[in-house]
Amino acid sequence: MDLVFWAVLITAASLTITRLPGLSQSRNQAIFLSGLCASLAFGLMIPVIYAAVDELLFRTNFTDLFAKLGLLLAVNILVSELAKTLHSQRSLRLTAGLSGKVILVATFSLAMGLFAFTNTPTPSPGLGAYIDDPLVFAYNAVIVIYIGYLGAVITGPLVRDARTGSQTLRRAASVLLAGGFILAVVRAVILLAGFAMPSIYELGQIISGFSALLIIAGLATAWKALREYGTEKIVQSHLRIE
Repeated sequence: MDLVFWAVLITAASLTITRLPGLSQSRNQAIFLSGLCASLAFGLMIPVIYAAVDELLFRTNFTDLFAKLGLLLAVNILVSELAKTLHSQRSLRLTAGLSGKVILVATFSLAMGLFAFTNTPTPSPGLGAYIDDPLVFAYNAVIVIYIGYLGAVITGPLVRDARTGSQTLRRAASVLLAGGFILAVVRAVILLAGFAMPSIYELGQIISGFSALLIIAGLATAWKALREYGTEKIVQSHLRIE
């Protein structure tokens, strides 16, 4: 499991660093911020990093709350940018519009409220050691279900783009991104099933890691498409990563 999170961290951080040159020209800002938040989130999920950070905080496992906030912001920003690129007004409204912002704030507020009532004296990334506790389960479920919600919102437009796009690499990027977000939906379903079968919690964590890797691969492929085709449609994309 740690290997998956290390792979996600290294890949996300590498892609994020390559976006630095464009920031001075007001390019890639959203993708950079999304990558930075994702790197923070997955980095904090690695036990050795988690434990080191948690020692500095006033409450045990407060690190997990920061990791979850990073994950929420990373996925929300990315899905919003994808919605713009794919001209999906519905998806954009449900992520970056007023309703989308209300859902995001409500999700994290609920997660903070649930976390406040948990009793987890020993550091545990994702609070996995306490997943049998109903409060901990609900705390994790709120975050995972929100990520699954974002995945469901953007999967349709990505699948349509994969079927109708004119460039092979662009279609490949959409396929990879769609695959990653479909796994996010599957992860939410598995978490709910995990309430009855706690033993599959680890499987859900592995799926989260592979979901992130597919999404990062999709973004890297989109960058390759821009470099190879350089078409107006891609260059004008909100996902441009020149």
